[in-house]
Amino acid sequence: MKELPTNTLNFEKIRAWLNEPDAEEITPEQRLIYDRWDFAYDQLKLERPPSVARRLMLKYGVSRSTAYNDIGWCQKLLNPINRRDLEWVRNYLVEDAILQVNAARTALDMRAWDKASTRLLKLYAIERDEKDGIDPELLGNNNYYITVNFGDKVEKINLDELSKLPEKKRMSLTEAMFGEIDIEDAKTIMES
Repeated sequence: MKELPTNTLNFEKIRAWLNEPDAEEITPEQRLIYDRWDFAYDQLKLERPPSVARRLMLKYGVSRSTAYNDIGWCQKLLNPINRRDLEWVRNYLVEDAILQVNAARTALDMRAWDKASTRLLKLYAIERDEKDGIDPELLGNNNYYITVNFGDKVEKINLDELSKLPEKKRMSLTEAMFGEIDIEDAKTIMES
């Protein structure tokens, strides 16, 4: 029968101890190893492995190879999620939501646009680390109106009731709101 390497034996013993601390015993040496892994776990949430290895070397006086081994065993045992990785995921989801909003706008699909916009607002609230999202008092029962020229007729439209507009007017309004404008139109808008 093949004997397991010491590091693997320590890993298995520490894992068993973590699963049942009362039933399992670990040696003082294994406890020190676990302490290094626990320290690495906390540091890996904030730093990349090279920085964590330097911290392990300074705090515990271990060699560089031992520090990197500790990081490897820590990742295998405790599976820390790096804070920078979470930020990358958050940024990816926000960018994806923006693409969905733009795609829905281009397709003139008001339901998809509303759904994508709502998703973007939720992601934005998460990004600011607000647990409750947008303050409901800020949303309130406010009515927002815009004045629109439909041919020779000017209409005041409540934005909360866009879905009640006839489809032809909705499409015309959406195209005017989200369509691209040329330089002359932009100058006219800026001068008004």
